[in-house]
Amino acid sequence: MKRRNFLQGTALFGCGLLLNSAQVSAKDSRPLLEQGIQVGDVLSDRAIVWGRSDRPARMWVEWATREDFSGAVTVRGPWALPQGDFTSRVELVGLPAGEQIFVRVGYRDAEDDQPSEWVSGHFMTAPLAAAPVRFLWSGDTAGQGFGINPEFGGMKIYRTMADQAPDFFVHSGDTIYADGPIAESVEVEDGKIWKNLVTPEVSKVAETLNEFRGRYRYNLLDENVRYFNSRVAQLWQWDDHEVVNNYSASKDLSADGRYQVKSVGLLQARASRAFFDYAPLRQTGPEGSDRVYRALPFGPLLDRFMLDLRSYRGPNTDNLQIAAGADTQLLGQDQLKWLLDELKASKATWKAVFCDMPLGLHVRDGDNWEAVANGDNGAARGRELEIAWLLKEIKAAGIENVVWFTADVHYTAAHYYDPAKARFDDFKPFWEFVSGPLNAGSFGPNASDDTFGLQVKYQKAPDKPNMSPFAGLQFFGQVDIDPQDRTLTVTLKDLDNQALFTQVLTPA
Repeated sequence: MKRRNFLQGTALFGCGLLLNSAQVSAKDSRPLLEQGIQVGDVLSDRAIVWGRSDRPARMWVEWATREDFSGAVTVRGPWALPQGDFTSRVELVGLPAGEQIFVRVGYRDAEDDQPSEWVSGHFMTAPLAAAPVRFLWSGDTAGQGFGINPEFGGMKIYRTMADQAPDFFVHSGDTIYADGPIAESVEVEDGKIWKNLVTPEVSKVAETLNEFRGRYRYNLLDENVRYFNSRVAQLWQWDDHEVVNNYSASKDLSADGRYQVKSVGLLQARASRAFFDYAPLRQTGPEGSDRVYRALPFGPLLDRFMLDLRSYRGPNTDNLQIAAGADTQLLGQDQLKWLLDELKASKATWKAVFCDMPLGLHVRDGDNWEAVANGDNGAARGRELEIAWLLKEIKAAGIENVVWFTADVHYTAAHYYDPAKARFDDFKPFWEFVSGPLNAGSFGPNASDDTFGLQVKYQKAPDKPNMSPFAGLQFFGQVDIDPQDRTLTVTLKDLDNQALFTQVLTPA
């Protein structure tokens, strides 16, 4: 596929150079699509196509089943306006199932009707019959101050992932690090210097709507990310760093001198707007509900369930409550019931649950707990009560072949949850696979909790915390489903596409 590089004046983007908006988006005689395109939430007959203009302009999309765009269908999209940071999206419908779809996006200037050049890409629709399936997942982009380093090759794990030609990719949260300023240089392990491209919006913590949006624009400066986005359909989740580290109802910024805006609620409101401006995500809840959890089938072999552990949680606490209540919520009752109902209704061989945090690892928030586990190693308490209820109901309903995928902890691992070794044992054994980060500091490994019998079958983590991408400890996971025997094979991979661990699962 031919694809224009829409970053004008790339030679000016040297290390340590602070870029302003005029330099990043120089006024041209016709609209520019400097951030490329994205495709998301693909089903068998439809997909979301996202783009961004540099000025008020009308979005146009063409799609075809041939690379030369013969017989293309033309779709008039919405206006890209300042209110949405000039982003726009359309939902393509009537697509053929199980085929590669070629797509191109352009804009026409609102003032003089001048057209942009096309930006092209392609993606796979979900099949209707059993067919090979390949997907990838990971999380954590541009964290701990590790941004785009041209000397390193940029966020090159995205190019590695694109080369695997997956049907789709799941970003399991921390799509940006709004709370992590990016400096021009960072001294890292072995005395090395990591050099970043820097824009004003990423040079401080995000507080204004423009600063949150600027975090997404920053990631899209990376050529590897744009290349990946043009070739791989995505499903996005969110976690904490889209807003602020470890945020919940108990988050207190009063002593954090980096923030002039102390209201986590106000920051969350701006962060949510920026996320929905930039995510290639289909609206599934009531208008304005900011609902992220959703179910997306992908043929007879796979159903995908995207969870949201942020929007409905109670405060981070000691997590030791013996009875469920407002302060033990993580998924919340509506989402819990929705997930169970969707799992019961699923006819697919495999049910992939994408959860933005691991179930059995210790993830702390100071003296409190950030995720599910509480370090008690006993009966289910606190947020574990929700998971215990869900696992028990899955068993009672006879639901088979549920596999969990997550990120968050910045290393890669394979976990087997064994009721024979658990303190709460009323559930069927299951696997959870962990991957990440994509371009961030590496941490771990985290301690595990015995409540659900977590057994670590594999893990790879740094020798010391917050190692840079120079160390190569950037990870993604690959899943392949065989249409003949319906086995699901999980391979944990690194920056260089080295297979670190493989687990083959046979369907019940």
